[in-house]
Amino acid sequence: MGIQANVKLRESLHDFKHGKQLRTRRLLMDALTPCAREIRLTKPDDSEQLAAEISTLLSLMKNAVEQHGEPLHIVLGLYGKQVKQPMRFPFYGFERVAGVSADKTAILISLMKRVQRQLDLKETCTVRDVFYINVELYKNQRMVTEWLNALSEAFELPHRDMLRVVAAQKGLCFTPIDLHHGDSMILKHQKSLIPFMDINTHFTGMWSGVDRVVVLEKDAVFNTLVDSLPVSASALIVTGKGYPDWRTRHFLNKLMLSCPPRVVFEVYTDSDPYGIDIALKYVQNCEKFVYNCPKLCYKGVLIQELLNDRLSTRGLQLLNLTIRDINFGMRLLQRAAGLELPGNNKRVLTQELQRQLFYSKKAEMNSVSNSDFASYFSKKIK
Repeated sequence: MGIQANVKLRESLHDFKHGKQLRTRRLLMDALTPCAREIRLTKPDDSEQLAAEISTLLSLMKNAVEQHGEPLHIVLGLYGKQVKQPMRFPFYGFERVAGVSADKTAILISLMKRVQRQLDLKETCTVRDVFYINVELYKNQRMVTEWLNALSEAFELPHRDMLRVVAAQKGLCFTPIDLHHGDSMILKHQKSLIPFMDINTHFTGMWSGVDRVVVLEKDAVFNTLVDSLPVSASALIVTGKGYPDWRTRHFLNKLMLSCPPRVVFEVYTDSDPYGIDIALKYVQNCEKFVYNCPKLCYKGVLIQELLNDRLSTRGLQLLNLTIRDINFGMRLLQRAAGLELPGNNKRVLTQELQRQLFYSKKAEMNSVSNSDFASYFSKKIK
């Protein structure tokens, strides 16, 4: 006895042309639309098996296109928590496409292959290295960073550096003690780049020689404090050179978790809305705790301190806020109102921003105390 299987085949164009039933445009479009293979990037069962997970996903994509001739439907993240809009390759359909789907798919697959290679070799490379491997595809380094962030969020990684493609070292630090982390060490009394770290990094050292961690917006002020022996003798000094990168913020988070509770954390920026924004970037910038340092206290430079500096022989070093500065400050004030910040940070940051907007003035942090920031800082900590 033969085996019969009830298999419902999709209607062909011949069926639509000669069929007796009334056909609609939607049914015709459905018939012309090929079946796609959905590839969904989600959290792996074990983050240690990330390389194997990526290898499996790449294999599924390759088999779908090369062996089965199936279009890809790539989704980053779970339902309701998608990191980016789903991508289809090759694209089909009648609606307008937002961006070039083929380019996005090529960037994603290229980065996944690169990440898999770095994980297999247990080596680390920089975003800059990846960008220059295929400049024509990536267009700029920001594109590489954007898609690395998307991969990290889709896989729900606690730290983006687990992909082993990291940002180039930007921030600087100066420490009065030797800081050990794993098999490496940050030497004391030297200006050093913020080191590469992973999620398990922990700093150890003679913490009795550190009274405070000082974070500065400008590297010029960083050099001033480093050269001031009364300050640098007991202060661990850090600068992100303007807006901080992920590594500098991660470094401060690790210091906060590694040092004794008595160590004070302070941040100093320019007296303008962008300085306030930089301070917020350090304290609380995203949902991932590893990039936040809630122990940091905003200390200035405050616009009121500059206005009260009657002893300055150079006069008030204040500039007028531009329309762009004011608009940015107003948006920042609205955003800060909805944040839950530790300690007095919310009150101090909000008050400072309101005063800047009220006076419509701004100033650089190194204009205090006759451009002697070391003197200003010594008075401040007293």
